[in-house]
Amino acid sequence: MKRKIPVVTFVILALNVIGLIYEYSVGEQMAVLKYGMYQGALEDGEYLRLLVSGFLHFGLYHFGSNMICLVLYGFDLEVKVGSGRYALIYFIALLGSSLLINFTGGNGIHAGASGAIWGLMTATLIFNVRHGLNAAYALRGIVLNLIYSFSANVSWQGHIGGGVSGLIAAAALCGNKEQSA
Repeated sequence: MKRKIPVVTFVILALNVIGLIYEYSVGEQMAVLKYGMYQGALEDGEYLRLLVSGFLHFGLYHFGSNMICLVLYGFDLEVKVGSGRYALIYFIALLGSSLLINFTGGNGIHAGASGAIWGLMTATLIFNVRHGLNAAYALRGIVLNLIYSFSANVSWQGHIGGGVSGLIAAAALCGNKEQSA
């Protein structure tokens, strides 16, 4: 069987690179202040932040670690569920991440792809369990990242919002083994 090319994951990677280039062109602080997500953003009419905040990062380490996780989970999940379902899961998780920040984000500003990537981790877990595949790596990633999510300067709201949204999206979009046959 020929392996499919994960086109959507490559597009998401490219959008994150564009976000990084934008940050370097206007300054990271300016970019994040202009488009980062914060509590009450929707009430202020800042709807664009729901999506754009997920393509901005706090420095190269933040960017790099998120892109590594995107590749680790994204390539595999996109091939398993198909590009259309994968794109839906990713963007539902991104929106879920931003929405939880909007309502519980505290005083800080939030940015990064990790909420959406959390959605990919939980979606991978759901898909693998439903299809009788090894779910250990997804479960390990979730547990390790859950511990990390509650450390200083990490958006637990973004992580949990994306993870729960990705889980719900995968549960709705990814049938079980019997349905796929």
